[in-house]
Amino acid sequence: MTVSARTAGSPGSSDSTAIAAIAEPGGKDVDVVAGRDGPEMLLGRRDAGAPHLRVPLRGLLTASAGRPWRVEPARPGGVTVTDGGTLVVTAQAEALSARLELAFTPDGRLTLTTTWRNDSAEEVADVAAGLLIPLPTEDAHVTVPGVLYNDNPSSDPARTVPHIAGGLVVEEHRLPVPAVNAAWDGRYVSLFAHPEPDRSPEDGTVAYGSLGLLRSPKLTEQRLTEPGPTEPGPTEPGPTEPGPTAHGLTVTAMSGVIMFDGRPDVCYVSKAEIADRPVGYRDLAPAATLTTRHTLDWGPVEPRGLGFTTLVRTGLYQDEGARPLSADELVRLKANAMDARWNGDGYLAYDGVRHGRPRSYLYGWTGQCMKLARCDALLGLQEDRPERIERARRAADFYVAGSATRVRGLRAARYLVDDGAWEPFRRDGADFVSSRAHGETIADLAGLAADFRDAGLDVPPEWEEAVAQAATLFWHSRLPEGVVPLGWTPTGASVSTMVSAAGIACVQAMLGAYRLGGERVWLLRAEEVLGQYHRLHAATFERPFAHATLDASGEDKEAGMYYFLAAFELYRLTGKELYARWARTAADWLLTFVYVWSPEYDTGTTFERRGFKACGWPSVSVQNHHLDVFFPTSELMEFGLATGEPWYAERAWTILHAMGQGVCAEPGDWGFEVPGEQGEGFFQTNWQRTGEANTWNPSWVIALPLYHALRMRKAA
Repeated sequence: MTVSARTAGSPGSSDSTAIAAIAEPGGKDVDVVAGRDGPEMLLGRRDAGAPHLRVPLRGLLTASAGRPWRVEPARPGGVTVTDGGTLVVTAQAEALSARLELAFTPDGRLTLTTTWRNDSAEEVADVAAGLLIPLPTEDAHVTVPGVLYNDNPSSDPARTVPHIAGGLVVEEHRLPVPAVNAAWDGRYVSLFAHPEPDRSPEDGTVAYGSLGLLRSPKLTEQRLTEPGPTEPGPTEPGPTEPGPTAHGLTVTAMSGVIMFDGRPDVCYVSKAEIADRPVGYRDLAPAATLTTRHTLDWGPVEPRGLGFTTLVRTGLYQDEGARPLSADELVRLKANAMDARWNGDGYLAYDGVRHGRPRSYLYGWTGQCMKLARCDALLGLQEDRPERIERARRAADFYVAGSATRVRGLRAARYLVDDGAWEPFRRDGADFVSSRAHGETIADLAGLAADFRDAGLDVPPEWEEAVAQAATLFWHSRLPEGVVPLGWTPTGASVSTMVSAAGIACVQAMLGAYRLGGERVWLLRAEEVLGQYHRLHAATFERPFAHATLDASGEDKEAGMYYFLAAFELYRLTGKELYARWARTAADWLLTFVYVWSPEYDTGTTFERRGFKACGWPSVSVQNHHLDVFFPTSELMEFGLATGEPWYAERAWTILHAMGQGVCAEPGDWGFEVPGEQGEGFFQTNWQRTGEANTWNPSWVIALPLYHALRMRKAA
């Protein structure tokens, strides 16, 4: 660690008077200098000609007492550097004093440890304290993992979903990676929390800190006028140096209070629902303290939409997650649940009619009937069980023979068992065929055919014909932008002209047609269509992946999942490094939805009693803030192995093992009677029933973990 005093003209600062400074060998430095309105902290890099970010000390810390909480900047006090190279900033907010310690870690990140103390003789109730880091822009690309991606531009404006608006501050336990990343003008800042549970000795409830953004706190208008004890005279900032604006964005780390749409104490509690929920307030007795710890990272990024890539490989979180089941045990249990769903020519989408749904086979999305056929075939091939192989063949034959419509290549997605009838999905009261569901079903049919061929088994020509016909439909029905529509009407017309990532699964189907038929035209078409999706979504991430989840309308991991799968498959087929880069970026985006830590839960909840760990679990979307098993787990492992990046494979194993939680091991376990069943939703945050899991168990909850466990145990 290097500690130095800066002088005029030194790298990282153009100010004439330096008050204190610390630096690290990798090139980052922090200077406290005299500014126009008082001392300012400059975050810099020695290879840059100007500071990366300028943060006024007046407004760096905030504390309020009483409800609702408010931004009340603390009055700056002293600035010193200890012999050990720690920069210390003190401040005062009425009865509360603050000590902020800033020190570099060996890997070049800046730790911020803040301790608030009640200096009065009386209790201070309902304290809301935190850090404020103003940005010099109103237009940053912001990522709040699992919650906010560039302000969620594709989300349905008619639905209540998170946006920055006047401010968005959420609980740390809502965030898979407890961090905020903001990127602008070729640079980024990431603020990470180090969550610490605060369990009440009275009722066992657990509180955590909070993170988010405020818009237009107008800190320049709120600054106090009295000079701090270490302030020199005013100094004008240099013309090239970014400074805070009165109406920009402010990255915020608070002691637990929340905000939604600029309204304090409002919580996003369920799908498109908010409620008043004043959480996170702390009471400080005389001489009591409140300590938080954060890490700040900064550097260059281009384009700005890739700022999220700096969040997923930090090494800041060492939670290894839970490992309740081995891959073999997971296969055994999930295969048992699959067997219980077998109904002669398909797999029932639901466990009987316990949820009020008719007995049906559902293809794609929440049913995954064709994925289950692939699981049966893989299990039969791995364990030499020919009856399973024949069951997979029968399921695929039934789909191919019965699901066709009058439009060549267009197929129904649901079979009503008791009615003996095929039908499409419905959207806004009308029949439609989902490109996401149809694309993934055809891709799985092609995958099943390839599995048969690789094993030396006969592949019915009708399967190959069904794949080719669907791929042809996908190609010829593209929107003017070059991508597949959200879906089709029963006549084959596009159901919407909206550009979305929902149809990326159709690219995989085109690649399936190439693998089965060998016609190079399908490879070229797949490359062209994925290139259009890349241009629209992944080149800049200004409009991230969205609209794959049929019951939501916004950014979701499943849309990014199919882009990753298609890019990775193109890399495997062509060897082009371009596609490896595309897949790597998509994998990083997907991993912002995956928990790297495990919150604790209120005493008495199921999660607390059973020791549930969120680490490794993916969350769903910016609209649905719960955990589920939908993730390209085995393909992530294979990508890491194929590209020589074992970190991805390690993450994939953490994810697979985490998903062993909540699986029924014996009748009555987790609310199920059939071993291997598992709920669709696990509620790790203040969304629906915190610390509990549901018993909604559509067949995809069987298919996805089973498919990935089968493939990963074979690779191992």
